Amino acid sequence: MATKYHQAACLGWVFSTTECGIAALSATGKEAYASVEMQGQATWHEWPTHYLQHVPEMIEAVLRKLQQQGWRFDQPGFLSQSWRQHDLALVGMDDDPLIPAPSWQCNGGQHEARVLNRDVSNYAKTVGRIEPRFVAAKLPWVLAQMPGLKKELHRVVLSGDWVAGKLTGKWHLSASDALCNGLLCQSTRQLATTALRQANRKLGGRLNPKWFPDPIASHAVVGRVRASRQATWTSLTQKLKGWHVVAALGDNQATAAGCGATDLQTLVVSLGTSGTINRIVPTSARLRGKAAAFEYWDHRLLLMMLGHCASWYNLFCNNYAAGLSHKTLNNLAKTADLSKIRRVACPPDQVQAHDPFAWPVLDRLAQPEQVASVQASIAREMLLRVQAMHREVKGPGADLKRVILTGGLSQAPLVRAVLSCGVQQLLPQATLWLNQRPGPLAVKTDALGALYNALAAATKSTVPEVIEEQSKLKKCRPTMADQTNQINALLTSDKTWSLD
Repeated sequence: MATKYHQAACLGWVFSTTECGIAALSATGKEAYASVEMQGQATWHEWPTHYLQHVPEMIEAVLRKLQQQGWRFDQPGFLSQSWRQHDLALVGMDDDPLIPAPSWQCNGGQHEARVLNRDVSNYAKTVGRIEPRFVAAKLPWVLAQMPGLKKELHRVVLSGDWVAGKLTGKWHLSASDALCNGLLCQSTRQLATTALRQANRKLGGRLNPKWFPDPIASHAVVGRVRASRQATWTSLTQKLKGWHVVAALGDNQATAAGCGATDLQTLVVSLGTSGTINRIVPTSARLRGKAAAFEYWDHRLLLMMLGHCASWYNLFCNNYAAGLSHKTLNNLAKTADLSKIRRVACPPDQVQAHDPFAWPVLDRLAQPEQVASVQASIAREMLLRVQAMHREVKGPGADLKRVILTGGLSQAPLVRAVLSCGVQQLLPQATLWLNQRPGPLAVKTDALGALYNALAAATKSTVPEVIEEQSKLKKCRPTMADQTNQINALLTSDKTWSLD
């Protein structure tokens, strides 16, 4: 009897701070996900970096896991990547990194960011305001630490571009990440050559536009995998020979796509480890400047974030409700007396989910009210960001008509009830939807976004069309309807809970 196997048609690779993973999709719709821990973490001049040389061995390890689940990769398909934002690769003549890649957590370029924003005429106006973690600031900072690197430097790319280059032999800057790193003109999405030349002179030759390859649209195919003679890449490139490599996505763009963001009148509220609010706007939209902005294919993606969301809830569970299932906790929250719940502060950024932690305000409450207090507090913090995102876009056409809830905490009845009441108050014209995508990719939104990018190229369709087809949306049914009036009163009249 023949062994049943699944032929991969599309792959979405993920390189996050913590893991390297692959989402696989077959032509028949079968899905799978496998991952390994991220390798190569290092510190360079006191800032977090990653040795990119570990990439091929990590990908091969994940492919082996998928092969053990019955997957094959011998027929060329399409693959794309989701990369942690702002990951910088300084590449030498042999196309290998000269130093470990400074990550999004590297903020060494504070002086360089100030120079670019303040002293280089129209630089920020052309490419957007520069933050220390952006390539435009980090690259000259790196070269200030090691001036001798300039003699060895052959090209500068984002880490996802480096992987695509090693696979295909073709070198580009994917617009997805390059656009939010101070390298491209915001209006044309082409390399901001004139602005970079001016900045290069001001920074003593540390931001030379000649180091950057031409940009490529984030939905475009970079090239096909070719066999490599370099020992560390030989096995991987032979295994995937002929596969089409689609431009890499920054993880914010990939995650928004995986959450279901498709159109200009939809807001996506994701209650994952971090809480995110995503909104798509035209490139011409007038903004208040409070949201982070990224590329989103033909539009721009706005992002607001709650650093602790599900991680906040997990911190509470580990310290106050160890051993209780989520179902039990949700049932406790449903029985709580909402007149007794208290607003709980978000923990500091550096606190981890398994750390000992206490909220004194909870000590006087029974367990149902403790659970309800934390769930409602998280929901309120997300609503404040919904409110801010709605106000972010100025002028006509700024109304929102659909709000999509996704992420693990959106399944909690009290969280959903508070969000539903709050959205009705803030956006009375909008309907509330749940993204309840089943299967192994349900919570792997960054992998899903990369997979959608590959699938769009494979099917010659647009990514929004793929998202609409793949997402499993249904209208959000009322939860805890008997307590709607009490929740509304909390959000409008109680000074500690009010959204005003």
